[in-house]
Amino acid sequence: MNARTLFAASIRLLSAAALAAGLALPAHAQGYPARTVHLVVPFPPGGSTDIVARAFGEELQKRLGQPFVVENRPGASGSIGIGSVARAAADGYTLLVTSNTLVTTPALNRKLPYDVLKDFAPVSLVADMPIALAAVPSLPGANLAEAIAHIKSHPGKYNYGSAGIGAPQHLTTEYLRALAGIDIIHVPLQGQGPMINEMLGDRVHLSFLVLSTAKPHFERGSLRSLGVAGAQRSPLAPGEPTIAEGGVTGFAVSWWQGLLAPAGTPAEVVQLLEREIREIGRQPAFHARLVELGLDFVGSTPAEFGRAIENDLKLWTRIADDAGLVAK
Repeated sequence: MNARTLFAASIRLLSAAALAAGLALPAHAQGYPARTVHLVVPFPPGGSTDIVARAFGEELQKRLGQPFVVENRPGASGSIGIGSVARAAADGYTLLVTSNTLVTTPALNRKLPYDVLKDFAPVSLVADMPIALAAVPSLPGANLAEAIAHIKSHPGKYNYGSAGIGAPQHLTTEYLRALAGIDIIHVPLQGQGPMINEMLGDRVHLSFLVLSTAKPHFERGSLRSLGVAGAQRSPLAPGEPTIAEGGVTGFAVSWWQGLLAPAGTPAEVVQLLEREIREIGRQPAFHARLVELGLDFVGSTPAEFGRAIENDLKLWTRIADDAGLVAK
């Protein structure tokens, strides 16, 4: 019996028992949602996480009959919005939609006012964001292995860009640097837009970019791809080899978008939201919409998402420690 069937069967049994006893089911089991649900996004409007939250919020509102309102609470590398959900009532009416900033921020800052593993109930890892290692055309090397060999022979000459200290590009490239044994200089910039502009001006040589953002540049030849970062090739660019295939053994990184609730949220609410996310993502038109946004739908279970969070937190913490990036 699958999760959806089991959930539905459980609700039917509970309903029958309650009716037989002349009792009403608790609101979180039968009547949720009974009012507006707030989807907190810890970033400004217009970014990929905001777009994902609004897209799923619209569908959840249609299916569950109550408003799902996006609230942008940016600041402090996402920790302001994330922390506000950690402190919210565990009733399912305040939820968090976030990227893997959820795990990169505590890898760098060990003094946050919340505990990622204790203060949240994972609902679903909604989607992966395939990323690629982009290089300027002037960097020698016909492929990743040749580019790495050239960088190794010129230590300290080349650089890589990020959207800021502690941004996913920063930690991801530090991971690559450690595994490949290359000496490259970090150039933190104020967001991905300025970083791409610096690459187009040949002032920044390498950076990890969301594949959907990078693909037009690859097609025009203004940038070139040295490989995708995931464990498998991306459906968005099946001809692009992974970085591990290119010679950096063991390298595999996933940037993702996920939905979480405060710890202690009733299991019935978490299960309902997880089921709805899975059903929404499987709709052909909606799935196509995600592909256009450069996302691979996942729709994991809460347990699967919890394991992903734990594993990613360990990975990024180790990378931050090894690179000496931990905030004092």
